[in-house]
Amino acid sequence: MRILHVLPGLSPGGMERLVIQLAADTTGHGDSVVVASGPGAWTGEVARAGAAHVALPATSRGIASSMATATATARLARCIRHTRPHVVHAHNVRATALAKLALVGTRDRIVLMPTLHGVAPGDYRAASRVLRRVAHRVIVCAPSVARSLEAAGFPGDRIDVITNGAALHPASLQRQIDLRVSLQLGSAPLVVGIGRLVEQKNWPVFIEAAGRLEGPSFAVAGEGPLRRELMDLAREAGNRVRFLGVVDDIAALVGLASCVVFTSTWEGLPLTLLEALSLGAPVVATAVDGVTDLVPPAAALLVSPGDSAAVSEAISRVLADDNLATDLRRNALAAAPSWGPQDMLDRYRNAYRAAWAGEPHWA
Repeated sequence: MRILHVLPGLSPGGMERLVIQLAADTTGHGDSVVVASGPGAWTGEVARAGAAHVALPATSRGIASSMATATATARLARCIRHTRPHVVHAHNVRATALAKLALVGTRDRIVLMPTLHGVAPGDYRAASRVLRRVAHRVIVCAPSVARSLEAAGFPGDRIDVITNGAALHPASLQRQIDLRVSLQLGSAPLVVGIGRLVEQKNWPVFIEAAGRLEGPSFAVAGEGPLRRELMDLAREAGNRVRFLGVVDDIAALVGLASCVVFTSTWEGLPLTLLEALSLGAPVVATAVDGVTDLVPPAAALLVSPGDSAAVSEAISRVLADDNLATDLRRNALAAAPSWGPQDMLDRYRNAYRAAWAGEPHWA
């Protein structure tokens, strides 16, 4: 089959990592894959996955983006005419709308397959309106996303669920030593946050929690538009949090961490959280729908979103109680096979063929 992925950009993130995984898997099974996206640091990863990349201009919401959207639509339409995909796999709402516009006038039979990776709670109604107009069916990344989309008005019988899957192989001791030295992480117990520096991840709660605790060192691995603002906030709070930027060896970083913390206000289903748990990391995370759907309570300490005191208390428990940390590691490792990536990859490959065959359900 010929598959074209469309997504807004290729900056480091869960959706982007999933697209690269899908590209590597389907090319490995003999399919032809092209990824069309806006800019980002991971464009080189597409080639390493065996797929071609087509650069689209960055687009965003609002009237100011209309020229970029028109340019992106024209470039994507040319890509579609050239590659003649069987399936256009569009990731999230804006990419789906862009793909629908680019498909106007095509003479080939092409199936538009959207995946919704989750949006902010207040955006589901708008997402539902757009997707109802442009998509016959929608795949969602978690049961919580399906519930939210249906509650916002999208017909439930037009939703298929393919739950995100993720896992990492443990890093060797030497890789961990090398990373500790290169990042100058020191010898104090390390508490790590991993994710994009965006509002959804609620890093101010992580910073506030760090300010309540003496002894451990705190670090955030990730990049995003809020970097300068968050660094200023961390400085004002006592300079307890270091911002590491993008860390390529996440497995080594998690291996060094005494606790990995996720403070998101909402999640579809965070791949980085699943990866950390697959390595047996003691995790503190907010009890939002995309987390509680999949992560057993015994595999992580779950706290209310927005509660920095609860986050700091949970971190303190993990660092002070070796038995608790050991239990969390054991339970995380026991649960991890249920969200391994292979089932997700198999189901997407089957979904491409079901969609092309015109079957009533894709997954």
